[in-house]
This record gives sequence, structure tokens and C-alpha cells, in this order.
Amino acid sequence: MTEYWKSNAMHWCDVCKCWMNDTKAARLNHERGSQHQAKLATKLRDMARKADQEAKAKATNEVAMSKIEAAAKKQYEQDRKAAAAEAGSWTWDAQCSYYYNATYRWYYDPSTQWYYGGEPEPTWVQSPPLPAAARFGAAPHEGGPIPPATAQQGGPISTTSSSAAAAGNPVIMLKTVQRVVAVPKHPLAGVGGYQAPTSGRVGGSMGTGVVLEGDGGGSSTADVGSKRKREEPGKVGGPAAAGGTKGAVGGGAAKGMMSAEEAEALARREAAKQRVAQRTAAGFGYL
Repeated sequence: MTEYWKSNAMHWCDVCKCWMNDTKAARLNHERGSQHQAKLATKLRDMARKADQEAKAKATNEVAMSKIEAAAKKQYEQDRKAAAAEAGSWTWDAQCSYYYNATYRWYYDPSTQWYYGGEPEPTWVQSPPLPAAARFGAAPHEGGPIPPATAQQGGPISTTSSSAAAAGNPVIMLKTVQRVVAVPKHPLAGVGGYQAPTSGRVGGSMGTGVVLEGDGGGSSTADVGSKRKREEPGKVGGPAAAGGTKGAVGGGAAKGMMSAEEAEALARREAAKQRVAQRTAAGFGYL
């Protein structure tokens, strides 16, 4: 037999980063060695140090994030109070029966939803030059015939908005606007099945089909399968009229020579043509 060389199995030590024979004795001898033991202890110490560092970094990040969130919340409260102070509030004036905003010095009539104010000469306007957060319905109001839950500015506001306005929070009014877009018509949109013919013959070919009512006033079902018959040979005006008696005799002989199978086949063909014409006319909606 021909002998071939086969290498021994090797084992890789991930601690010492070296190869050795993959035998039990070689592994035990290596793992019991002082060099392997020292490197293993160093690796375990590094892993413990890395875990401690990750825990400390996580705790530091949590503390930093909590400080950032606290600062952001504090700034938000300050901004909210500043926005509420800038928007002002509407107070009911019993003497004139209007709401009055002391910050901008404007009046609001709840019955007509118009504003009165402006400088140098006050006038009545429907859209005053006020910020959206300062208008009636967005800014909080007190007293008057309109409760906070039903304050209107171009429409009723929700309960959430009214509660936020009562608490002093600025409320943004949202209004849905319907937009109508004109889509250009396709140049071939006029071509389609809905513009079917209203006159003529529909369904079938070679003279078969349905004659529409618009074409001569005929019935749509009476002409199903109607086909122009060929003129018999030998008759007046027929294709064999010039032949005289010979044409007539030939025509009669040809008709008499047709077998029963041929006659049955012709009848089946005519019936099939009529069915096709009826299906086609029904598909177009004429039946």
C-alpha cells in the first residue's frame, strides 16, 4: 500500500496565543505551567477592571442625563411661563360686555367674534395683528358668558386645549383646510368602452351580429345571427344567371348532393355564430 503523510491535530491556546499538540497530556502540561497561569491571572484581572470601568461609565452617564433632563425641564417651565406672560389673558369686562387683554390692550366681542383695538385709532377687525397664542381661545380667559371648555376662535376648541389654556399653557389652534387639486385630463381619456357605438352591427363578422336600434330601428335580439344570403345560382340577378338552365340544374344538383352530416355541421356553425354574437352584444350592454 502507498503510505501518505498525515499531520497531528493541534490545539490553540487563546490565553498564551500559541499552538500545541491536541493531546490530553500536552494540554495539562501547558495549563499547569507558570507562564500560562500568570497570563490567565492577568487576563482575569483585566476583565474585572474593564467591567468596573464600564459600570462607572454607565453610572456617570446616568447622572449626566438626569442633570440634562432636569435642566431641560426647568428651561421648558421658564419658556412656558414667559410665553403665557407674553400672550396675556382675557378678562371679562362687565361694563362694556367685552373681554379685555391688558397685555395688548385689545377687546373681544364674543357675540360677533370681532376684535376692537389698535393704535393710533382703535377699529373693529376680524383678524387683529396679535400672535396666534394671544388670540381669544388660545390664551386663557376668565369670566364672561363663554366657559373655558367652549371658547371659540373660528370654531370650538377641545377639552385638552381648554384645560391647558386654563392652566396658563399656550395652546396652538389647528384648523383643517381642504385643498382641491385639479388633475389634468388624459388626452386619450375619451377613448373607452363606455363610448360604444349606438348604431350599426355589433358582435360577429361576415354579416353576423346584432343590429342596434339606432340603425333603422330594428330589434337587438331579432337580428341575432342574421346574414345576407347568397343568391341561388340560376335565379335572376344571380352569379349563374347567364348560364340559363345549366346554372339552375347545377344549383339544384349541388343542393341535393348535400349529405345529412354536412347539413348538421352547417346548422351547428350557424348556432355557434349566433351564440358568439349574443355574448358580444351582452358584453357591450345591448342585451
